[in-house]
Amino acid sequence: RNKDEIDFAYLNRPHIATKYVDFIKENTNIKVIYYGHDLHFLRLGREYALTGDISIKREADYWKAIELSMMRKAAISYYPSYVEVDAIHKIDPEIPVKAITAYVYDEFLANIQEDFAKREGLLFVGGFAHPPNADAVLWFAQEIFPLIREKLPEINFYVVGSKVTDEIKALEQPGNGIIIKGFVSEEELAELYASCRIVVVPLRYGAGVKGKVVEAIYNGASIVTTGTGAEGIPEVETILEIEDDPAAFAEKCVSLYNDPARCRSMCHATQDYIRRHFSLEGAWKVIEEDFRDSSEQCSHAEFHVEK
Repeated sequence: RNKDEIDFAYLNRPHIATKYVDFIKENTNIKVIYYGHDLHFLRLGREYALTGDISIKREADYWKAIELSMMRKAAISYYPSYVEVDAIHKIDPEIPVKAITAYVYDEFLANIQEDFAKREGLLFVGGFAHPPNADAVLWFAQEIFPLIREKLPEINFYVVGSKVTDEIKALEQPGNGIIIKGFVSEEELAELYASCRIVVVPLRYGAGVKGKVVEAIYNGASIVTTGTGAEGIPEVETILEIEDDPAAFAEKCVSLYNDPARCRSMCHATQDYIRRHFSLEGAWKVIEEDFRDSSEQCSHAEFHVEK
């Protein structure tokens, strides 16, 4: 009924987008733009490589078919980084796809606690409905944190995230320094970012730009992460530490924890970085040419979002 009033359908996530793309293309002239958030098949393929679980391999193959089909139907697809774009073009160079900043900010933090000597503890933030986050915390708690506690016996590890599993809850034992906070309010999360000395992001698999890393950068954190955590974020190695080996990861945490002045320097660098790479203006430059029809830039656009 309203097809002539709508110029663009901005579809998100494969399991949602596939509900609507065929109807829109068959019944309207609406231009379909697709945003995938991450490549499910890439993330699951990496999980399969780590676990050898054949059921995960089947799931990866299923999502590969769904995602590629969706991209071929859309006029243009967006993904959070060049990593996804490269993976897609290795399979099909003809798919129209672009990398676009996953997060944009138009306001920046003014009052960051810069005296890192007054800060305490390590912080992890991530919801546990997402399997890579649970794997990251278990790996860190079992393989890395004990090595850190050998050098820093009083240090605490704060774990924040919704839908905490029993396995994650069981990590907290009397005297071991692991504190499972679970779900917290935005206010409490901001306080934790301001009071913890280091944010750790020990992801072993995943795909796409990791929102938890960008959020930590925005909050002025000194950060230690893995290659997976840093993936797809341009020049991020200039503002955080990257390490995949458990012992070396622990050593980098200890070294950084014992150097509040370096933490403060990293904090300053994050604020310059976030303004350069995650601004609204930069994101719009990527997409503005796609929001034009054949003759002129669109004068109106209606967006209907299904969560």
